[in-house]
Amino acid sequence: MTCTHKYKVLRRCYPVLVVAFAVILMGCGGRPSRKAQGVSPDLLQAISLTDSLRVDTIDFGKVRAGEVVERSFALVNEGEAPVVVVTTDTSCGCLELDYSKEPIRSGNKSVARLTFYSSGYTYFVPRAFYIISTASVAPKKLVVVAEME
Repeated sequence: MTCTHKYKVLRRCYPVLVVAFAVILMGCGGRPSRKAQGVSPDLLQAISLTDSLRVDTIDFGKVRAGEVVERSFALVNEGEAPVVVVTTDTSCGCLELDYSKEPIRSGNKSVARLTFYSSGYTYFVPRAFYIISTASVAPKKLVVVAEME
């Protein structure tokens, strides 16, 4: 299944997904988003899930080949309805996102951690990473960069 095909299926299924998530969210109570590992989302780079047109960059800086590095950032819901991260997609198998499955209420933030496995890379690495959520039909695109040493 190609990426293009996945997004076409997502667009056709979007109304059903929105209704399903709305029903789920109605039963979630008023719990705020969790703070992963005790890190305050206010101190991290903020990535808006509701602005799918803006492309944000996560820069890992200089990385030694074979090193596993992580960056934490805040997923922000600037919309009026709760947002749930449905899934993620990447241009390679070298990136992995750890995020809360809990809904992010309007105006709240949730901490996410992106891991980059640099094994096999020996040059400047730009990669695309997509976050698919209930905030928008279009996925949120992140550009991930690292300068290999």
